[in-house]
Amino acid sequence: MSSYSPVAIIVYNRKYHTKKVIESLKKNKLAEKTDLFIFSDAPKDSKDEKSVLEIREYIKTINDGFNSVTIYEYKENKGIKDSTLNAISIIFEQYETFIGLEDDVEVNEYFLSFMNDALQYYKNDEDILTITAFSHKNITKHIKRDIIFSCAFHSWGWATWKGKWSFYDWYNCDISWYNNSIKHKICGSIYSWFHLLAINKAVKNNIELKSNLWDVYLSYILYKNKKLCLWLTNYSFTSNIGFDGSGVHKYNFYDTHFINKDIEYKKIKFDDNKHINIFNHLYISIKLGVFNWLRCFFIMFIKKLKLTTNKK
Repeated sequence: MSSYSPVAIIVYNRKYHTKKVIESLKKNKLAEKTDLFIFSDAPKDSKDEKSVLEIREYIKTINDGFNSVTIYEYKENKGIKDSTLNAISIIFEQYETFIGLEDDVEVNEYFLSFMNDALQYYKNDEDILTITAFSHKNITKHIKRDIIFSCAFHSWGWATWKGKWSFYDWYNCDISWYNNSIKHKICGSIYSWFHLLAINKAVKNNIELKSNLWDVYLSYILYKNKKLCLWLTNYSFTSNIGFDGSGVHKYNFYDTHFINKDIEYKKIKFDDNKHINIFNHLYISIKLGVFNWLRCFFIMFIKKLKLTTNKK
């Protein structure tokens, strides 16, 4: 067992993307000291059986570049949320930390260095529950510090600790505390960079947590319990290469400027200044909402319109 944090990758049916993720991870300086776990979800239906089989054949060929490689093949389809929760449970049986990746999140060569450094630095800080290696650096580049804290969570390369993970309650999804308060709706939206605007979609009837929006519920947990996620401000160690119609996101409505494909590196300076400036967070939220999400939805609408027109 390595003394460095293990990495778990949740894969499904995208061999091309998964291969790029693995190859980028292999380039990390700590890869050979890292235990890699790959969790392969079962097909949802018969049309995905072939592609799932192909990716399972591929991951079995990964026998070098890491300290060890362990593969779990699910017999029933779990979806991203349950696949992730199960992966975390398995890893925390042996390790104290966890680094998670999805099958379309490519990483920079210093991704593992940053994650292990951050996990070590904040391991005893009870206010910090998660770390994300992704950054909205085009939005937060005005911040002079290397890091910032918020209640927003992002799953494009993230990490947590065993002792802190037990804090999360995934089976009591009653969000009435939030919905019944105008104050929390406003503050929660700002402190989460508008992530919590989707909380009602993430949780159905205040009981069932939807798989594809589990990260929004994690943001809710952070806000409700006054906990934080660490974000980078000017550098991003990950980029998402899955906005090409191959996965849940059917339209490539991100471009290089917004998706941070130019993943970079510098030695990150950590600090303990966890103060959240509501005006600064409001600025980030508005910029993300207006110049990122609304723009993306507009581009997606145009692409849909073009597809409809071409079909005619």
